[in-house]
Amino acid sequence: MKKSLTKIISLFLCLALVFSIGCTGVYAADDTVEEAPVVETQQTAQSTMDDFVDYVSDPMMWIESLTMLEGVFNGVGSDLSFADNAMKVLYNVLNVIVEKLVQIICKLYPNPNGWQSLNDYDSDEVGFMDGRDTYQTSAAEGNYWSLGYSSRSLVPEDIDSGEYYIGRDLMNKDALGVYDDMRIRVAVIDDNSGEGAVVMGAIDCLGVTSTDVRSIRKGVMAYCEEKGIDVASINIMATHAHSALDTQGVSTEFFYKLLANGFNNAFNLFEELPFMEKATHFKEYFVEQSIIAVEEAFEDIEKGELYYSSIDCGDIIEDKRDLISKEDLPEIASLYFVPDSGSEATYIADITCHATSFSASNNLVGSDYIYYLDEYIKETNGGNVVMIPGAVGQVSRDIEVDETGLTEWEAKGASAKTLGTAFGKLIVEADYSEKLAPVLNATHREIVIHPENSILVLACEVKLVNNKVFVDEDGNAMMPTEMGYVEFGNRVGLALFPAELYPEVFWGHEITGYANWDGTEWPYESLADSVDGVDVYAVSLANDALGYVLTDNNFAFMGHIIGEGIADETLSVGKHMGSYLVSEYYAMIEEMK
Repeated sequence: MKKSLTKIISLFLCLALVFSIGCTGVYAADDTVEEAPVVETQQTAQSTMDDFVDYVSDPMMWIESLTMLEGVFNGVGSDLSFADNAMKVLYNVLNVIVEKLVQIICKLYPNPNGWQSLNDYDSDEVGFMDGRDTYQTSAAEGNYWSLGYSSRSLVPEDIDSGEYYIGRDLMNKDALGVYDDMRIRVAVIDDNSGEGAVVMGAIDCLGVTSTDVRSIRKGVMAYCEEKGIDVASINIMATHAHSALDTQGVSTEFFYKLLANGFNNAFNLFEELPFMEKATHFKEYFVEQSIIAVEEAFEDIEKGELYYSSIDCGDIIEDKRDLISKEDLPEIASLYFVPDSGSEATYIADITCHATSFSASNNLVGSDYIYYLDEYIKETNGGNVVMIPGAVGQVSRDIEVDETGLTEWEAKGASAKTLGTAFGKLIVEADYSEKLAPVLNATHREIVIHPENSILVLACEVKLVNNKVFVDEDGNAMMPTEMGYVEFGNRVGLALFPAELYPEVFWGHEITGYANWDGTEWPYESLADSVDGVDVYAVSLANDALGYVLTDNNFAFMGHIIGEGIADETLSVGKHMGSYLVSEYYAMIEEMK
């Protein structure tokens, strides 16, 4: 009883902090770009208030609210205690209440003037890329692998100014210095079939929005056009390091933005808020440096051979929810490029593990275990690495750290160093006997989402994140994003998702023992075998950053205070986004083939 009472108290305390949540939820929309009509989005304070009054006085809004209560008894069953059933109903009711409250606030809060009609959206103009034109099933005569690599620091020279922010959560965390580094690492790879090169880049950060990814693309495409280079696919991932500088804006003066942007949106006073110059500068800086890094990778291209290994890393990672056993945790997919010239080899490693080795109070810039993974590989065989994140969910490190004899400074990074070294050792010592034929495939599918969790809309209105938002004929916020798939040698596939996946969304719900919140079943089998003859792996935070993606049936409001096995809805991309992204993934694969 005491435990249940504690949870209830915690819940109501969290309600007071509901707007301190930094990531968001979305739901897929059926709207197509071509069918959307032109909408006038210019707002004034008066028009915003008029819209708000119309909204709250509309009987349909309140009927819709009652309809939302239909699901409050989902998951209630005789196998649960009365207290657990009551708790589940309470959480479901509060979920509806809070969502409706946030909807009302969103109606009252003025939209930024930059929001355009969905009819004005142009895929080519914003930097969306379709991928390669044809799906190749075998290596054509004359095909050969070539790869170029680059790594570049993204830390500004004046980092000690105290005006930059660590990107971890909504509360300001001033960067007071640098512990190791924050970098972008890039591999440009081609099978030289004439279909165009593929870029795989990873930035040490929590996430990169599609707006900034597409800015990077446009800069790279301008360079490629000037040089006469064919490029089919440019992909920018985030390593999900929780100790790097804020690339999204979520950790940058929340309360100031909340108040000031309300006035600025209504009266259009400033193009950018005063006193935010450094944050604005850093976004421009990391985009500019990322473009240079990709260009350098193109300049570094040379011929070689590509190898593949799948690596069990269950001994050093764990699912913090205790739902997924170590033998069911996703393995590392590692590609190993060896140049004919004998120069530095390059690894592309898809690792499923959170980069959260530093404490939440850390004020020093760093890339967590990725820095030490990079360092180990360089020191061991002189190689390079691009680390991309798998379906990380709640997967984190599980490794003993010996701090004996370490200074306070060394101890701060001991966990990151131990984990990075362990991953590096696994990758370098893996069996790379499987040689891949020079066949490269890449495709992308553009989708438009409509927020189901209104916290996303509020975050965009407040300009916590700079995702491009468009408005449909009913005034709903609509956000373009994309899926992707890159395949090597008709043998290894990387499924690119624009959010942070939970492992069971991709690998099948059976790995969690069919755990669920609402009593329904997750209908999808593992996507690992979704392409015949190909080992497919999940990649999170690819070309966008939209928060958590859960299986639809294991999605609950403020789940971290409910108990084990549940994740936060407020830190997710919405109840139905899991099934939507999986269905869109299958549609993309079908179109590709």
